[in-house]
Amino acid sequence: MGENTAVRILGEIGDVRRFMTRSQINSYIGIDLVEIQSGDYTAQRRITKHGNPHARKLLYWTVVNMISSTAKPNHIRDFYVKKQATASRRKPLLVACMDRLIKIIHYLINTNQNYSYELACSR
Repeated sequence: MGENTAVRILGEIGDVRRFMTRSQINSYIGIDLVEIQSGDYTAQRRITKHGNPHARKLLYWTVVNMISSTAKPNHIRDFYVKKQATASRRKPLLVACMDRLIKIIHYLINTNQNYSYELACSR
């Protein structure tokens, strides 16, 4: 992820430290899942889209670019390739990658660390 994209994402989300969990960030952005049930009927799970549409769009295109880029290895592309074999549709997989990216951002900011693919793979 480039510096410009990182600044834009953090500008839309705001201070990440105010969120205790990544699910709170997901809800703020609008990628939390909702399941509609009525009697025996259960609808397909969808994202709520209640939240910041600009941050959602930025995260979506960031994930698409991270997956398509082969310049540097990253965990998002590794996750996408691993899950791609069993996934039936692309968009839910991209939303899962967005969630994974939020998880990484939340962890790195709360622990005040820089991202290192090699360091994380050695654990």
